[in-house]
Amino acid sequence: MNTSEIIIIGTAVMLTLGILVVVLVIFQQKEVIQHKLVLRDKDLILQQERLVAILQGQELERKRIAEDLHDEVGAQLSVLKLNLNQLQPLLKTGHNEQEQLKETKDFTDTIIQQLRFISQSLHPQALENLGLSQALDSFCNLMNKNKTVLVDYKDDGNQYPVEKEKALNVYRIVQELINNILKHAQATHVQITYNSTPSVLSITVEDNGNGQLLQSLDISRKKTGSLGLKNIESRLNIIGGTIRYLPGSTSGTIAEIRVENYQTA
Repeated sequence: MNTSEIIIIGTAVMLTLGILVVVLVIFQQKEVIQHKLVLRDKDLILQQERLVAILQGQELERKRIAEDLHDEVGAQLSVLKLNLNQLQPLLKTGHNEQEQLKETKDFTDTIIQQLRFISQSLHPQALENLGLSQALDSFCNLMNKNKTVLVDYKDDGNQYPVEKEKALNVYRIVQELINNILKHAQATHVQITYNSTPSVLSITVEDNGNGQLLQSLDISRKKTGSLGLKNIESRLNIIGGTIRYLPGSTSGTIAEIRVENYQTA
């Protein structure tokens, strides 16, 4: 074997070893990346499980407070109203007693109405008994009794059953959107539209406000302590939903919520 053959063979061996080293490095890097992806997925699952546990704890606490308000405080206010009604025929006339009693009764009625609104907001009983669409309709009726803003509700008449956890999260998202509208949009009218097919649930919340809601949402995204927007995004992540914000046709803002595979299995 002459020198040139030795050089050729040596070069071939070195190239082969080099290729093997490159292949081994690439394979090792691929394994490291796959391992990191697995760890990331596990971390995301763990974070989602923790988030679900936190939200479930919040809902249990809201339910307990709502029941206490309804059973204890609500009952006591009802007794107070009954006692006021019984006092009316006993009062003398001519010293504004009747007028003062009427004002007290009206004030008591207002407190009872506010209490019902708070209790319903904390734990929507209609959601468990009647389903998501009826619960949203009931929520709109309560908002209209508050006379803060006119809220109209319209559904497509379809009554596809919504899975319990997804229904609750969608309900809370709509609540949070209404709260944001009241805080930032200066709206006088809100339209909530409910549409569903066997595979997709779509809810649109549109206001006629000043259009500042979009700007406030952009600002909220930059703030680390913006709980309202984070709650919306967290709940959407849990149920696999999406939300899109658009400017209204003439004024205000449109929020489109979309949830796929939402029906009870």
